[in-house]
Order: sequence, then structure tokens, then C-alpha cells
Amino acid sequence: MVNSFTQNLQPSTDTIKSHVYYLASDELKGRDTGKEGQRIAAKYIAEKFRQYGLGTYDENGYNHYYHLKRKHINHLVVKNNGNILYWPWHFYYVTGYTHSDTIDTKLAFVGYGSNKEIEALDIEGKAVAFMAESPQNAYDTLIRIASEKGVKTFFVMFPKGSEDVSIVWGNEYQLSSYNLPEIFERKYIQKVRENWAVNTDSLNIYYCFPNVLRNVFMLDDKELEKVAKDNTSNNYTKLSSIIQPDISCLINYNDSIEDIKVENVAGFIYGEDTSKTVVVSAHYDHIGEVLGEINYGADDNASGTAALLESARLMSIDARNGIKPKINVLFVAFSGEEMGLLGSKAFVNDPAVDLSKIKLNINMDMVGRWDSKHEKDRSFVYILAAGDNAKQLFSIGKKQLNKPKGFNVSNKPGGREKVIFKYGSDHYSFLNKNIPISVFFTGLHDDYHTPGDTPDKINYENLTNITSTVYQYIYKVAELE
Repeated sequence: MVNSFTQNLQPSTDTIKSHVYYLASDELKGRDTGKEGQRIAAKYIAEKFRQYGLGTYDENGYNHYYHLKRKHINHLVVKNNGNILYWPWHFYYVTGYTHSDTIDTKLAFVGYGSNKEIEALDIEGKAVAFMAESPQNAYDTLIRIASEKGVKTFFVMFPKGSEDVSIVWGNEYQLSSYNLPEIFERKYIQKVRENWAVNTDSLNIYYCFPNVLRNVFMLDDKELEKVAKDNTSNNYTKLSSIIQPDISCLINYNDSIEDIKVENVAGFIYGEDTSKTVVVSAHYDHIGEVLGEINYGADDNASGTAALLESARLMSIDARNGIKPKINVLFVAFSGEEMGLLGSKAFVNDPAVDLSKIKLNINMDMVGRWDSKHEKDRSFVYILAAGDNAKQLFSIGKKQLNKPKGFNVSNKPGGREKVIFKYGSDHYSFLNKNIPISVFFTGLHDDYHTPGDTPDKINYENLTNITSTVYQYIYKVAELE
């Protein structure tokens, strides 16, 4: 079929630049999904769709809402002499009550925690650290110590590590991250509910990963284990030589479950045949603030979102002038991508359009910078196509569009980029549903997922060329049978 569309509009670099600078501004604080900055960005995108005259996603407007669930994160920090030693991921923490507290105490190492070892030491009013072979063995030991000595805080050490603790901690870590409700519920049901892994009345139990207490006792686990073994064969006198450091345990524990509603933003350009659809996407979320620093996400992925918005604007002008794509085009800005493609997964699991009628997903992620292969020639884009007609989908981008002189279209990114972008963006949710995909991107750089990914570093000339390419590409692929 001969394409009747002839490009007569050019993207505006100034408009693209204004989108990037706003989305990657201090006000939006990195657009972390579920946070205020992400919601402001969603309103911004929806308002642009409204201004451009795009059709709404459904009867409720431009937003496609979905839910995320998580367990509240436990904020646990251990300090020694005012220095932060350990963060939550160094422990699997078990407690019996919801509380916020600071426990200032001395920490006594009691070897294997036998009665003879405890009797030889002063542990009244202190926290206790001891060696154990397994979590169940540890639990039996600490319950006995708690009953006999009134100890409330325990650090359990496994010299060879503990696979059981690693499994439980891994599941808890996943539960503390937002996930789609069906995935959350499945993981929650899988929680280990043995007595050592669940809430324990009035006790604070830290199951330690190997060597996390080495800075406290000035000995690593192997050295502490040797002291414990020597102690049992030397009339239990060796333990008294181990220092009992001052520690401060800062606890903000909450076992409640949070359910939030977040939004993808979507709008239609209607085609001549409204029974079929091309989905054009870019994620607008990023990773937010980390340790007080904003990760601006200018390239990842304000750049793709800006290209999406400008493509939608140009097609809306065409529509008002009587130029329509062959089939519907649905522009979708996804949230939740940085959390594991959650927005696109929610979309393909509950779309307002029949999945079997979606002919292609065109996804743009990180199209504003350049990778190490293009330090000298920065006028390019990678197009990675997969699924049915993959070769044809790439060929359209390579050979059938009006491109600026010197602008190169390639499907040969570096190995690191190829792996990340095969699985690492929202197109993968479509590919998993057997929907063909075309991915536009320009590779990785040193500012990836850092505060250094700022709007001033974007290659706006090339981003404008990429937007022009996408704009033309949409019309071309919409005509494929």
C-alpha cells in the first residue's frame, strides 16, 4: 500500500525543550510513582492532551488508573558512637509490636548463648549478640535468654550465612516495594510463618547477614566464632575479653499495608479504521529523591515523554486538517516503569482496547543523550524491533522516512544497551502479550539513574530529529496489514 501521508509539519525544538525542563524540574522532584511530583506530571500530560484535542482514553477522561500495594518499609538504623553502621537491608528484623523507638544500650557477645556462657557475663539491661546454626535454633536460644534474663534486643549471627533468612528477607524486601495487587497478594501468601520469622512479643530480633557486626566488635564473624569455640574449652573465660560497645538502634516499624491509586495518561488520535490501534508510549515516572538528592530524569525519561507529547501535537494538527492515520493511534505516558514496568503491565492486563486489535507498540525511552559509540557522531537513533514483521518495522525507520542529512538509524546498540532495552522498558509488557514492538532509544551514559541526568545535558537538536522520525514512523506503520 502506498502511504498517502506527506510530512508537512516539523517538530518544535522549543516546545520539546519546555517539556523536558518542566518534567525534570525541582518542582516535580524526580516524578517517583505515587509521589506528588508524579501526580503533577500526570496532570501536565493530561492537560496537554486536552489542549491538543486528543480523544479521551475512556469515559472517565485521559487517566488509566491502577492500584499498587506494599508493606510499609521498616526504617532500622544501628549506630555506634554516633556513626551509622547498618541499614535495614543488613538485617531481617522481627518484632512483636508497632512502634517507633530508640534503644540505647550496650551490646554483649555471648558466644552460642548457652547458660554457662551467659552466667559468666553481665548482660542485665543490654542487647545480646550470639552465634547460631539455624534460625530455629536461634529462636529457641533467644526465647530462653529473654525468659531468664529479661533481654529484649537480640542480634543473631550465622557464620556461614543462612539461606532460610535470605529467602524470608528477600520476600519481605519485595513486599516493601510497590507492586500490582495480584502480585503483592501472591507474595504475601508465600510469607514464611514459622515462629522465628513472625512477630514476637515485645522482642526486637535482628537476624544478621554475615559480618555486619564486624565494625562493632572489631572482629569478623570467623574471628568471633573462634573466640566462642575457644571459650567453651577454656572454662568460659574468653568472652569477657570482647568489648561491649555502645549502640543505638533507631526503629520506625510499621507492619501495615498501603494501597495507592496511580495513573497512566492516554489519549487517542482516531484513524480511518477505528477497530485497530497503534500504541505509542513513553514512561514519565523516574526514581525520585534518594538520600535528599533529586534524580531529575531528564533523559530517563522526560526526553521520551517530550517526544511523545510533540508527536501527539503534530498529529492533532494533521487531524484538524483532515489528515488521519490509517488506524487509531493511542498515545500513552506510563507511570510505574522504574518499579518494574508496573504501569504498562497494568495497562495490558486491563486495557480499554482489545489487545488483539493492538497492531504495534512504539516505545521511546532515553532518547535525549548518546552512548559511548556516538561521542563523535551524535545524530542518530537506535530502533529495536521484535515480534511479527520485525525486519520490516526496522526497515521502515531505516529507509522509508524523510530524515535530516547525516541522521543515522541503527539496530546495533552495544551489548549492555541491547540487554537493558530488550527487557528494561514498557515495550516488554506488550511483547509478553505477543504484540510487536519498535523501541526508540539512544543508549546509556554515566548519568543514568543519578542526579546528574539534568535538562541542560540533553541533545535537543537530535531529540527534535528523533521526534520527527517517530511522527513519520507512526503514519507508516499504521498502514501495515
